[in-house]
Amino acid sequence: MTILGGRWRSEAGGALVELAVAVPVLIVIFAATIDFARVFHTSMALTNAARAGAQYGAHNPAQSTDIAGMQTRAQAATSTTGTTAVATRACQCATDAGVFSPTSPSANNCTDPETTSCPGEHLVITVTVTVTKTFTTVMTGFPAIPSSVSLSRTATMRVHQ
Repeated sequence: MTILGGRWRSEAGGALVELAVAVPVLIVIFAATIDFARVFHTSMALTNAARAGAQYGAHNPAQSTDIAGMQTRAQAATSTTGTTAVATRACQCATDAGVFSPTSPSANNCTDPETTSCPGEHLVITVTVTVTKTFTTVMTGFPAIPSSVSLSRTATMRVHQ
């Protein structure tokens, strides 16, 4: 309180009004920050899950055919519920210069021997695992803050031969 012209003037009321305006804004910013951190954490978990599935399939050619096993490993590697994993296997021919081409006689022929499917070239087998999840945020109904975020992470690895 200060004396102004012989009267006491209170400044505490102005500070209370500022606090009343600032606290709700700060709470919304804090909650949005926590939601963003949760989305980021889920994104990292999906990346690790996709890598785990791809590592399982890339271990050897026999495991690269185990599509269900790669998907199971990917889903088991994440602690988040509601994830979906899709695994695929692809075969290509590669020259010594690193130029890729389809296998012959048909594209993605992983069953024929290398001498038949890639004459004069190298057979390259890769596995790809994609893990997806729709993340629901806590901050629904606020402008510029989405109510859900679709997350998808993919890992591709060459099969060890």
